[in-house]
Amino acid sequence: MSITTIGDHLIHYEALGRGEPLIFVHGWLGSWRYWWPSMQELSAQNRTFAFDLWGFGDSSKATSKYSFESYVEMLDLFIEKLGISKPLTLVGHALGAAISLRYALLRPLNVARLAAVALPVQGDFINDRLTNSDSSNFVSRVFGKSNVYPEVESETRKTDRAAMNAVASQLTGYNFSADLEKCPCPVLLVFGGQDTVVQQPGSDASIWQRPDNNRYYVALDNCNHFPMLEQTAKFNRLLIDFIHAGKDSADIAPKEHWQRRTR
Repeated sequence: MSITTIGDHLIHYEALGRGEPLIFVHGWLGSWRYWWPSMQELSAQNRTFAFDLWGFGDSSKATSKYSFESYVEMLDLFIEKLGISKPLTLVGHALGAAISLRYALLRPLNVARLAAVALPVQGDFINDRLTNSDSSNFVSRVFGKSNVYPEVESETRKTDRAAMNAVASQLTGYNFSADLEKCPCPVLLVFGGQDTVVQQPGSDASIWQRPDNNRYYVALDNCNHFPMLEQTAKFNRLLIDFIHAGKDSADIAPKEHWQRRTR
């Protein structure tokens, strides 16, 4: 376990591998831990980092820090405090995808590319139970006990309900469509075709499927909210193709067995 401090607050993080830096940012459910399979795979070529947002995992519980803006600032401070070289790759999931996207807009020279998994493009795409449940009840009700991953279940008990509820409520009023259009770096959007936590975009998704615009959209069929755990091999291969393909868009096109579709 590694710890750094920002003011009076602790940030728990883990790091693995060598190479160009890559930071994983988790979402409303769980902590850094569900990124571990991806960290292991990508650490062969990248220096990978994952940290717990305030109110989650083993980082400080501080109600004054439970806002979208504070989490964007937290990512910024984490990068600077650890002296992580730039530009870097960001991989964010759900809330973490929103944080990473906003950071890429605020610090465009710091981000080489962004993978946004289950990004809540519009606020009403978020399951409203995130705003009024505790994390353990949410996981059991939405996923059912037979579909819960230990990497998620063991960590949801550490979540401060106020953190999950507050930021979910705040983001219900957001629309990230303009952020996606303005983001200067290449963006890979990944959605689970059966996600019950964050709804994937509908007909508007076509505007983010143009390689000539450095936007790539993949929906993984038969996949719920955690593609990094549910379809680990496919998810990791997709990230590797996106990160290391350079400017050749053909190299990061989804393979035939990753059936692309939108609803």
